[in-house]
Amino acid sequence: METSLSGLRGMHASFEIADATSVAYARRGATEAAQKGALNETDLGRVALIVTEAATNILKHAQHGELLVRELPAEAPGTPTDGVEIIAIDKGPGMQDVRLAFHDGRSTAGSPGTGLGAIRRLSEELAVYSQPRLGTVLRAVVRGRGANDGMPARAAPAAGTDIGGVCVPYPGEVVCGDAWGIESDQHGLTITVADGLGHGPDAHVAAASAVDVVRRRAGRSPAALMALAHGALRPTRGAAVAIARLDLARSQLAFAGTGNIAASIFNAGRPALVGGGAAHGAAAAGGARDSWQLTSRNGIVGHTMRESQEYEVPWTRDALLVLHSDGIGTRWDLAAYPGLHLQPAVMIAAVLYRDFSRRRDDATVVVVKAA
Repeated sequence: METSLSGLRGMHASFEIADATSVAYARRGATEAAQKGALNETDLGRVALIVTEAATNILKHAQHGELLVRELPAEAPGTPTDGVEIIAIDKGPGMQDVRLAFHDGRSTAGSPGTGLGAIRRLSEELAVYSQPRLGTVLRAVVRGRGANDGMPARAAPAAGTDIGGVCVPYPGEVVCGDAWGIESDQHGLTITVADGLGHGPDAHVAAASAVDVVRRRAGRSPAALMALAHGALRPTRGAAVAIARLDLARSQLAFAGTGNIAASIFNAGRPALVGGGAAHGAAAAGGARDSWQLTSRNGIVGHTMRESQEYEVPWTRDALLVLHSDGIGTRWDLAAYPGLHLQPAVMIAAVLYRDFSRRRDDATVVVVKAA
């Protein structure tokens, strides 16, 4: 049976954290997301406490930051019940030793030092990435407890993969002009990132239409899916679209793109043109020897699109794929973040969003890791 993790339901609400008033505003927004996720009153209380602790930590240590909140639907891979994801990001002084920060009473800000320890106790999942002078990213997940306790988690999209993304709308918009989706079947995964032209509802319709085409036809080649998307998007304003197909049995990743969705893969292989063409690709961000940028063709899916070219790269046991819309700058280098590649995929996406979001467009980062 196919499963789906769709960015159509994965948009993050963004809350700037700059003062005590913004903490209260973020808490209300997170509670509303939790209510949509059908969490009970106890779970809603945990969400409110986590947001309060995370936002207060931002104010104490960094003075300014951002909270990202989204509903995690029960059908998302690996989640047994509805839940809420909370990501706190800042560019503050960071931490020398994250492990010590979890000990109650440990604080560098003169406070009781119970924040991170409390968040760990209140959440089902917790990850923290922090580096001195670079700042901190914290991700906590709250899932419903009680009636669903003991239920087995649903199967992940495919064994041996870790998938995560951040999708944030243009400032002031309530819907995102970007969309992303992951579709799995018995042979592998199909990953889609789409950026509708402009922003707002019309851009959202275009991007959502592209993701929906792949959802309904997952398993076909990226080039074939791109052609189908081109037809489906004709009534819309059009979109930039990137589609990657991960064949786990063959350990190969095929890619086709139109427009300015950036796609980079990090492993020991060079991209090769499907069909026996010459090797194609350029050094990805940072210029690392084993990193490659997968090339998209110019055009707008739904309006002006040339025939898609499809490229293949080896998918090694330590491979990592990063796709992002043009709301994210391209001058990033994972080597500048010690240990980040060891973090969950969603944490990598959150760090790249924090440091390279242009803040004047919809912004989406999707990361797929061999796990």
